[in-house]
Parts: sequence; C-alpha cells; structure tokens
Amino acid sequence: MSLLNPRHPHEILFLGVQPYQTMLSGNLRLNDAAVEIIDLLLEVPAGFAQCPPHLHTWYELNYVFEGHMQTSFGASMLDIHAGEFFLIPPGMEHAHTYEPNDPHKGVCLRWKVDRSTEDKPANTVSTYEQLNVLSSWKPGVYTDEFGLGQLLMTCFENAKLNGSSIAVLLQIVQVIFSITELSPERKRWIETDTNSDHALLRKVEIYLNDDQTYEVDVHRLAASLHMSYGHLARKYKKLSGHTIMDRMSQIRLERSLELLRCTDQPIQEIAYITGLSSLSYYSRLFKKNYGMSPKEYRDLGKEKGLTHS
Repeated sequence: MSLLNPRHPHEILFLGVQPYQTMLSGNLRLNDAAVEIIDLLLEVPAGFAQCPPHLHTWYELNYVFEGHMQTSFGASMLDIHAGEFFLIPPGMEHAHTYEPNDPHKGVCLRWKVDRSTEDKPANTVSTYEQLNVLSSWKPGVYTDEFGLGQLLMTCFENAKLNGSSIAVLLQIVQVIFSITELSPERKRWIETDTNSDHALLRKVEIYLNDDQTYEVDVHRLAASLHMSYGHLARKYKKLSGHTIMDRMSQIRLERSLELLRCTDQPIQEIAYITGLSSLSYYSRLFKKNYGMSPKEYRDLGKEKGLTHS
C-alpha cells in the first residue's frame, strides 16, 4: 500500500471502534462444515491510496457504509458507493484504490470454509456444500436491497458487547448464509470471466511474487484456485512452458540480481533474504542461469559502474 498523510485512528469515529480493530474471530463446526471466522473489522483506509493486485485463500466481504472506493477484479476500476458491497472468493485477483484524505467507511468480514472431518447426519442437507457455493461467485457489485448492512451493523454491536461468543459467531454465519441466497442477476456489474488461461497465469504470478518463504506451499496455491495441485501443475506447464517451482526460482534469482547490484549485503545474506535456502544452492542455481557466480556478477557490475558503491 502507498501511505499518504496518515491519520491517527482515534480521529475517526464510526461504530465506536478503531479502524482495523478485529471485533470477533473464532471457529464453528456446523453439520459437515468447519467454519473459521478470521475477523470482522471496521475499514477506514485514511492515508492509503491503493492496495495493489493480490489474492488470498479466504473469503472477503466488503460493505461500504459511507463514502466510496474503487475496486478492480482484474480489469478496470469500478466505483463502489455507500450501500453497496462485493464478495471476493478465494483465488480471485483484485485491487483497490482509495481517497487517502477522504476515506470511505465500511466493514470487512473474512472467513474460511472447509469440509469437517465428521460426516453429516443422515437425511440432512450438506452445510459445507451450501456455504461452498460462494467459491464460484463471479466478480460483481451489489446494491444492498436485502438488509445485509443492517445485519452487519447488528453483528458489530453484539460483538462490542459480547465479543466472540457462540451466539455472535452464529450470527455471522447467518450473514454468510444470506449471501448464498442472493441471485447473481441482481448485481449491477459483472466482470469478464476470470477463469481464462491468462487469468490463471496472472494469479500464479501474483502468488509467487508475494511468497517470501523457503518452501512454497503449492498445495495451498492450488486450493486457492479450486484445483488439485496435479491439475494446476500440468496446466501451468502447458501454458507457460516451465514448472511452477522453476518460475519460483526465477523470481527469487531476479530479486537477488537487484540486491547484488544495489546493496553491499553479503551474498550469503542475499541467498537467505530471497529464500534460496543456502549459499551453495544459490550459487549453483545462479551459475546455471547466468553463467557466472553471484560474486562474479557483482564484481562485473562494479567494473561497469552499475552496482551500488
């Protein structure tokens, strides 16, 4: 995010809580569904101009109560005004822009749904399947004709009084159930299909560029895209010509090139920062890709006056 003219949270009064203060979180098991409420919080992005393209492995509901913001689902930005909301399912690329000096005021709800280890009782409807229909939610913005804003306000007020009690968590799940019953035809704007080959490559690229750990959790990536890892690996190789792990290594090598040019950090530290596990592995991979060692690359840059002095 770009930070501009930040305000102190206590300068903004709305719902009687500080912005980005988690009001509740917790876990529930309902029939054959395991529901994790990650957080319910007030969103007032004072001082922030944008949130760049990204994706995540949870559901996120954003409701605007005052002001406006802009959101993109991989295409042009769309204005979202007071009394409107949108849902972001796992794996959907999105980005936001804000008015840093006149921020909108809204509520953000994040949650995850997994299949419970317990079987559902006989002759009952699958709660997991009911909630999981939102995984195929297509990008769009709704005008609130359903009383969703009032439901969220009630949850907020109850959370202030009772914290993450079972009753409040159940109330949040009721909000989620109410969204599953909305008709897709009621949205006022629909994005183009995000399941295209280009969109898949873009999502993988965003995930890999965001990941800073040694071990890339490829199964988590595949789950966020609602695919098995085997299917994702085959499709990615077919579309791009290389494997996901090869692309991850390339991204990390490219990060190291910039650090070699622009800093005096020890090469072993650069290997650690870029997530390439060890100096020996980093050096072998570097030489394989660039025909020289990291030290030779840095020395060559110094000779040409291209590196940090």
